[in-house]
Amino acid sequence: MPWLISAPFFSANPVFRRDEYAAAVGRRPQDRVVTAMLAQHLQAGNIRRIARGVFASVPKHADAATWPVDRFLAASRLRHGGVIAYHSALELQGFAFTEWNDVQVIAHGGPGLFEAAGFACRFVRPPRGFTPPDGIMAMDRLGQEVRVTTIERTIADLFDRYNLAGGAEELFNSLDLVVRIDAPTLVRYVRALGKATAAGAVGFWLERERKRLGVPDAALKKFRTLMPDQPRYALGAKSGEGKTAKGWNVILPVDVLERHFEGL
Repeated sequence: MPWLISAPFFSANPVFRRDEYAAAVGRRPQDRVVTAMLAQHLQAGNIRRIARGVFASVPKHADAATWPVDRFLAASRLRHGGVIAYHSALELQGFAFTEWNDVQVIAHGGPGLFEAAGFACRFVRPPRGFTPPDGIMAMDRLGQEVRVTTIERTIADLFDRYNLAGGAEELFNSLDLVVRIDAPTLVRYVRALGKATAAGAVGFWLERERKRLGVPDAALKKFRTLMPDQPRYALGAKSGEGKTAKGWNVILPVDVLERHFEGL
């Protein structure tokens, strides 16, 4: 009987939270009947637990112990309001140079790493100027909606925290795959971050890619008002080893300026 009630829900929801399941079967989230029903499905192998209160549906005749769970969909359900961001947003939108098992999620609550079977989720506090739904888009993942930062919001955040891109090399190789941006929107997000060093580095990148991306002169002028007053190290450049990006007051790794990366 529990299977007949739950089967349509499992079919439509590859990953779900306890409260979503409870609503589907007409119960309150903390109802003991919900606990009993989920326990029966776990024992029968119809679902598998990802985290406390988060489950994945398992198709009939599949092994719950080995059934792969979509890491983006699972990570997006671990905390209410979670948004896929940083390098993971590049991956979802098809702009990442390499794929990772880690999924980065902007979410309220403490930062930290949650490890599950097949993937890890890194929670990151919302960056300055992050005000959903601005900067957020919805993507379909196995029939379910996943919230992810837009490419402009993602680029601004990655220049602010390049370590979450996997370093400057991965960041710039990934940005080579981006074919279109809204430059005024990118200016707005970078200004909201309030990080002059990030603004100078973004401005350097936009100026170099201005023809390919169709960057207007007005956007570059606005970035010049946001760049540092004096040269600052950026994107992991080490003291005495970096090179100044002409006109942008940022000292970048030599490989960033001369592009000796694998991808080029």
